[in-house]
Amino acid sequence: MLDVSFLSKFDWNPIQLAQKKLEVDLKLFRPNFSFDDQIQFQVAGNVLEALCQKAPDCETIRLYKGPLDWTRLYPFSFSLEKRYEEWLLDVYGDTMRLDQRRAVFGVNLLAEYLHRIASFAPDHVQFTLYFDDLDWYAPSHLAQLFSKNRFTHFQIENDPFDGIVGFVLFEDKDFDENSYKLIDKVLQENAQRVRFLPQEMIPELWHNLDALYVIEEKLSKFGKRGIAGFEAAEGTVYYL
Repeated sequence: MLDVSFLSKFDWNPIQLAQKKLEVDLKLFRPNFSFDDQIQFQVAGNVLEALCQKAPDCETIRLYKGPLDWTRLYPFSFSLEKRYEEWLLDVYGDTMRLDQRRAVFGVNLLAEYLHRIASFAPDHVQFTLYFDDLDWYAPSHLAQLFSKNRFTHFQIENDPFDGIVGFVLFEDKDFDENSYKLIDKVLQENAQRVRFLPQEMIPELWHNLDALYVIEEKLSKFGKRGIAGFEAAEGTVYYL
C-alpha cells in the first residue's frame, strides 16, 4: 500500500509505481485524524496528485479498504456530533439517534470525503473501494447504504448486489421497518441477486434488467418518470 496521507514521505517503491493498478492508504482512522481538518485534506489530495504524476501508467487505484460504517469503530468528535444532529433535523425532522441513521450519516461522510480526494487525480484514473465489514449488516440495511448515489464515481470491488431484477430505492427519510422487510423479502425471493436503483438513476442503471420492484407510495416524480420509461422499454414492474 502506498502512503498518500498528509504524513507521506513520498518514498514510494518505483516497482509499484510502474504498475497499472495501485492501492493507497489515506490513513483515515489514525489518531488525530479529522474529517473536518481542511489542511490534512488538502495535503492528502496534493500527495495523491503527486503520486499520479509519478505513476503515469496507472489506470486503477484502490482508494480505500476498511469499514463501510466507520462510526461503529471510531468515536465522533464534538464537531461531528453537532454536524450529525443538524443532519438528523434536516433529513428526518427530529434528533432520534437510531443505529441505521448513524450508519447512513457515516457512509455519506466517508463517500463525500473520498469523492473530494479522488478529484485530485487525472480523469482517466478509475477508483475502487473495498469494504471489509459487510457481514455486519442486515441485507436491507446494506442495500440502503450501498445506494449508487453515494458512490457515483467508484467501483465497489465486493458489491454484493447485482442481478436481472431491480429494486427502486427512495430517499433516506422514507425508509422504515416495513420497507426494510419488503427489501429483505425481495432479496430472499431472488436468491439475493437484486440490483438497487436510486429513483433519480433508474435510466442509467436499468440495463439488462427484466423487472423492477417498486414501493409505489414512496416514488418521487423522478421515480415515476423512470418507471414509465422502463415500462415503455417493455420492462416489467412489480408494485409492492
